[in-house]
Amino acid sequence: MNIYIYTFGCKVNQVESENIVNNAEKHGFTPVSNIENAELVVLNSCAVTENAEKKFRNLIKKLKKDNPSVIIAATGCAAEKDKDKLKNIGADIVVTNSGKMDILHYISENSDFLRSISEPHEFVLAENPKMITRTRAFVKIQDGCDSFCAYCIIPSLRGKPSSRDMDSVVNEVRHLAQSGHKEIVPVGIHVGKYGLDLSGNVNLVSLIRRLINEIEGFRIRLTSIELNELTDEMIALLTDHQDRICRHYHIPLQSGSTEILKKMRRHYTAEEYIEKAQILKKLVPDCTIGADIIVGFPTETDENFRETMDTVKKAGIDHIHVFSYSDRSGTEASLMNGKVDSKTKSARAKQLRDIAKEMKRASAERMVGKCLKTLTQNDNTGLTDNFFTVIFPNGVEQNLLLDVLITGVGNDNTLKAEIIGHEH
Repeated sequence: MNIYIYTFGCKVNQVESENIVNNAEKHGFTPVSNIENAELVVLNSCAVTENAEKKFRNLIKKLKKDNPSVIIAATGCAAEKDKDKLKNIGADIVVTNSGKMDILHYISENSDFLRSISEPHEFVLAENPKMITRTRAFVKIQDGCDSFCAYCIIPSLRGKPSSRDMDSVVNEVRHLAQSGHKEIVPVGIHVGKYGLDLSGNVNLVSLIRRLINEIEGFRIRLTSIELNELTDEMIALLTDHQDRICRHYHIPLQSGSTEILKKMRRHYTAEEYIEKAQILKKLVPDCTIGADIIVGFPTETDENFRETMDTVKKAGIDHIHVFSYSDRSGTEASLMNGKVDSKTKSARAKQLRDIAKEMKRASAERMVGKCLKTLTQNDNTGLTDNFFTVIFPNGVEQNLLLDVLITGVGNDNTLKAEIIGHEH
């Protein structure tokens, strides 16, 4: 039976989907690259926004309308949230997050798995001996979150923080590096909480240090790091290992207004964010900072929004993901008064995206004349360690770490480059 895995949302979902692809043939399924050729479709869903859920539900309906005989297996956070409702719109099999990595078994048995993630559970392992679908290798090291930001539903859908045994992480990374992967991306729902539930003095810094010390031939790209987790120890790690840790740090901001940050239950101020961003920019030359920002959080005023734009500029954020606030049932923010109307949210989102384009353009132009370490991908592109896409003039082999000289910037903020060195 032909199987297609459709993935919504975060990098953890992508790792887990990769594991399903890698194990498909063991269960008698043949992975296909075109959803129209599939007899079985696994939908690995996301529920971080209302729009993500809507896309997931609409895809179930469309798949069933286009091909009534297709078997649809739904899993992921939206399946966790609405596990009792999905059969009504066309899902044939529903598997919640704690059973996701056994979904092929449940499909083979034609059975559901509906146990809530809130019940006690161990770390849900998603180990991959290879990453078929990508050059960079994502390695799941952590799951769950207990921060309970006022707008976020994820803690109730992913459960409490749980960490993977450090030896297990090291072994997978070693195998992937030996298999030729030049970039490893440790991922989790809240990566900065790695190790806090394990015995011994284990944390994200100690894990990264061990990976760097014990395994050669690859670079590490950290995903989201919360501002409060940018400790002196973490900053020293990033500063000391600029050759091994990519110089792009995604540090969620969510709002640049200290007043709104407090209502969001984000435990830092706008001034603290600016200060740490400036410290990183000073200590790690040519590093870039990425951030998620929510506009239109309940009670956000025009002045609060101006503060956000001001914070973005002062912090020098290079890559910005803008989201309009949407209510998530069961969250503190969904019950708040002072909701911002859709028109205002859209206008603020557009204004912030315009600023984001200007910031990214300026950042890209600063790279001209610089030498950047770049991992080649398909389609004659590469990814610099500080998260710019490079367009090569001629065909280049995939999965090479090259030293490139940036010679110009395209209209879409991609970089033009000449190859000046090759890492053996």
